[in-house]
Amino acid sequence: MNRLAGKVAVITGAGSGIGRAAARMFVAEGAKVVVAEIDATLGEASAREAGADARFVKTDVTDEDSVKQMVHQAKEAFGHIDVLLNCAGGSLREDSPVTEVDPSVWDKTINLDMKGPFLCCRHVIPVMVEQGKGSVVNFSSVVALRGNHIAHVYVMAKGGLISFTQALAGAYSPKGVRINAICPGVVLTERVRSRFTGGNQIRFGGIDNIAGQYPFAVGQPEDIANVALFLASDESRMVNGAAIPAEGGFSAY
Repeated sequence: MNRLAGKVAVITGAGSGIGRAAARMFVAEGAKVVVAEIDATLGEASAREAGADARFVKTDVTDEDSVKQMVHQAKEAFGHIDVLLNCAGGSLREDSPVTEVDPSVWDKTINLDMKGPFLCCRHVIPVMVEQGKGSVVNFSSVVALRGNHIAHVYVMAKGGLISFTQALAGAYSPKGVRINAICPGVVLTERVRSRFTGGNQIRFGGIDNIAGQYPFAVGQPEDIANVALFLASDESRMVNGAAIPAEGGFSAY
């Protein structure tokens, strides 16, 4: 299939997890992909795995000069940017309730989960506006849709991304740019799997418990990449400013 034929996609955090799955999927659907990743080993491996139409660009999404250089290289290589997937992000094991969490967790989490998408949108959206079209997909989380998660810094960051997405949609849809967010639940990425080693559990319940109550709530990276593929394609042209739950109903019942 060629659902993304002729499109150029920038995928941050594409060295692993959902971003890596999306890079493979997008190339298979006809896109040229910029693997924007801070870890050169992971980024180069992801680009090789995705195929000849993927190019690794070392990128620190929290550094504005690095983001600007990545956008410049993407335009130099492919001429335009049609899709931005802000996949780079994550939580810290040390995250905890507001009255207990160490301030260093705030600094690291907010910098990656909010500043990163902010800077990438800041420098990619003007390219899309100039073209008169584009699709941005931010990655929020199920934790922004439920009030019972104790990683309070991560919750704040992911909740803020939903509001940011809505504000961007209102500002830039008249100029042809759609902006949406995906709110994944438990996705068995490398990072999430590591939380279950040595007896560790995700703090809102173990995988077996979640899967028992919500049969569709434990997914693979490809499950979320499929949602991103839809939002990146022209098939989703009527979807804008949305925060789409992709968590098997975990936030609904």
